[in-house]
Amino acid sequence: MGSLYEDRLRQHVGNESPKLEAVDSVGPQMIRHWVEVMHDKNPAYIDAEWAAKSRFGAVVAPGAMMQVWSMAPLWPPRDVPDLPIKPIDDALGEHGYTEVVATGQSQRIHRLARVGDTVSYVVRVADVSETDHKTRLGAAYFVTFEYRFTNQDDELLGTQSFTYMRYKPAPADTDQPADSDQPAAAEV
Repeated sequence: MGSLYEDRLRQHVGNESPKLEAVDSVGPQMIRHWVEVMHDKNPAYIDAEWAAKSRFGAVVAPGAMMQVWSMAPLWPPRDVPDLPIKPIDDALGEHGYTEVVATGQSQRIHRLARVGDTVSYVVRVADVSETDHKTRLGAAYFVTFEYRFTNQDDELLGTQSFTYMRYKPAPADTDQPADSDQPAAAEV
């Protein structure tokens, strides 16, 4: 028997989901909500007359909104097929790596989505660390997956990489106050 990586994780690196379509097409209302929250006054996002004269030719969505199109609605619930990271999470969970912390995200924007575009995406497992790493939170594996976003014409809108760690919680030292460099007081 080999390592957890060799036996259960490595085989999933490179696996992709089927192409999934966003629940909603790109709409001005969602863009408006986003730019209001972000305090982004770029007229390309909200002013149809200005945007029509711009290099975009129409209202576009901020590139940072890419991930919005991949989010399933809370209500009504939508059945989404298991993503290719599920078997990795299952295997790590079975071995005690039960907690998750996001550690990194990056985006590369190739083209801004226009109002009316239908966005689709594919999720691919990009990397899994070969061994667990010692962290302050406990022993951890790092998992990286990537989204590839396209529009209805299969034009690449952008990519997004997301890395998280699944870890075994380190035992808490109940005698020490949190974030203390001082030894606990001796019991009398």
